[in-house]
Amino acid sequence: MSYLLELLGRGLISLLSGAFAESLGLRENLDVDELQRAIDEDPDDLRAQILLGGHYLKTDEPIRARDTFLRIIAKDRNSITARLGLACAFDELGQIDVTLEQLRIAQKVEPAGPGILFCLGYCHERLGNTEQAVDYYRDAINICPTLRNAHERLAAIHLKRNELDHAIHYYAKLCDLDPQHADLHLTLANLLLRSGDHEGAIQRYEHALTLEPDNWSAHHDTVSAYEEAGLIREAIEHLHKMIENEADFADTRLRLGDLYARIGDDVSAVAQYRNALEMSPDYLEGHVKLATQHLRSGRFPDAAKSFSSALEINDRLLGAYVGIGVAHFVAGKSDEAAASFDMARNIEPNSTLLFSEVARMQLKADAATQADRHLSVLRTDADEKQVDSSPLALDLIARQIDRLRETIRQNPNHADLHYRLGLLLKNRGQVEEAIASFRTAVEINPCYMKALIKLGLALKRPGPNG
Repeated sequence: MSYLLELLGRGLISLLSGAFAESLGLRENLDVDELQRAIDEDPDDLRAQILLGGHYLKTDEPIRARDTFLRIIAKDRNSITARLGLACAFDELGQIDVTLEQLRIAQKVEPAGPGILFCLGYCHERLGNTEQAVDYYRDAINICPTLRNAHERLAAIHLKRNELDHAIHYYAKLCDLDPQHADLHLTLANLLLRSGDHEGAIQRYEHALTLEPDNWSAHHDTVSAYEEAGLIREAIEHLHKMIENEADFADTRLRLGDLYARIGDDVSAVAQYRNALEMSPDYLEGHVKLATQHLRSGRFPDAAKSFSSALEINDRLLGAYVGIGVAHFVAGKSDEAAASFDMARNIEPNSTLLFSEVARMQLKADAATQADRHLSVLRTDADEKQVDSSPLALDLIARQIDRLRETIRQNPNHADLHYRLGLLLKNRGQVEEAIASFRTAVEINPCYMKALIKLGLALKRPGPNG
């Protein structure tokens, strides 16, 4: 969730003194020497002493603050402000139990003080007494419905418990208290979306956008809400407006292509994927998605071409990570080298998978080309010809492996053929045979970097000693 209240923290105090800043004079710029002179001239001037204690809280001197408030209470036990100041001092000293004791004494003097009730709840929450904290926060809100901090804490507690209905209730209250705060509306929209209230979520997202029209993240969240509500055309319209009114990004075009694909608009989907690749030619995901769209529509040669482009980009990334790892290793940075090699190992399967897809698409393209040529023969000679329905014939990768092996028998010293065979074998899980093929490719061409990388990664298998 993008806008958790726990992270937002707007209005949330970290120390109790923030709840009593006005009465303790924390927002005033006071001269401590003048305060001390006033106290020396009139030792009964409790207000000056309270302001002095507040000054010590403000300047992070909790021990001096504690001692100052203790002196005041010794003269006037009913001074509610001094008692709260003392509670704040103990709070800053990390003595929450003692802080609670002082707050309870203050509550006896002022039982309906919303600030005191809130602080009691806050202390209980910090001690892990969540139920008691909730009770105090609710009591504080009953007395002062506009006490934002209490609404925030209750919302946060219900979020932690995954009690969406209650969290939504308090976020709605917070939005009412601060209607111009876009982040609050976005948080509420996210919660509504999560609860299944798509219409309510969309309304909140759109309201937040009226407050912050340039909020790119909010625009994407709105599109997500439309998608989850099944309003794909509305999501497409919103993305087009984003592109017209804001900056144009490749990932936005990619998402637009996905939406067009969902409604079966192949032409528009392909156009958007190509727009994304025009903006970012090395966008790996863009090439894969374009290839997949071609595959869905039966354009196997185009699919093979796009998969090939993706394979080339992925291999460049793979080579870069291995190169970085080698550089770190030579520099003696073994941890950084291991991290780079691990990253290379993580993305290496992409190359194997993409090459396998290229092989499959090439076979499908060949089959489609030959279909018309042989169609009449299949019809007239049906009794003489039978379709081979064996698992091997139906497995395009297996057929491509057979083709490569036959080609290798005719051209045994062609390193690239052994490399390609290794990729297909690796895809099928035949790791030992793949290693043998990569090793042969390297023996034929010791400078064949892609084969060297694949061989190294295949040999370095995951495991306790890998």
